[in-house]
Amino acid sequence: GVRPGMPPQPQGPAPLRRPDSSDDRYVMTKHATIYPTEEELQAVQKIVSITERALKLVSDSLSEHEKNKNKEGDDKKEGSKDRALKGVLRVGVLAKGLLLRGDRNVNLVLLCSEKPSKTLLSRIAENLPKQLAVISPEKYDIKCAVSEAAIILNSCVEPKMQVTITLTSPIIREENMREGG
Repeated sequence: GVRPGMPPQPQGPAPLRRPDSSDDRYVMTKHATIYPTEEELQAVQKIVSITERALKLVSDSLSEHEKNKNKEGDDKKEGSKDRALKGVLRVGVLAKGLLLRGDRNVNLVLLCSEKPSKTLLSRIAENLPKQLAVISPEKYDIKCAVSEAAIILNSCVEPKMQVTITLTSPIIREENMREGG
């Protein structure tokens, strides 16, 4: 029936989909050449997932270490602030889903409760191999890049992937805002 105030509904079959133009075919071909292969996507997903899980175990280990240290000393620190590592974020092309064929490097940001220090960086770098071994039988090469406040993790199997884990803290942003940065 006819409903007052409503536009009339078109009658007949739905409009046909237009055939692909040469531009459409060109774009689809181009996309197929730059989009990562299934093997590459799985390798990225695997190393990122393993790294994130290992960093969670590192965080657990560091907070456990701090708890034990605090029990020996005085118990003046509050319990909610015992985690040095707060979380991991995927950034850049990894976060946006814009990986291209041949991309072997991805970036993660590790949020810390305090401003990252050389000591914290080295403690994470020392602890990470143990935790990776718990999660995966594969071997990984780990390097500290102190000047970038980063840990660089390389897989030792093909396709060789690299994860750069950069340490940061909300405190750094607050300091930059105070300085007018």
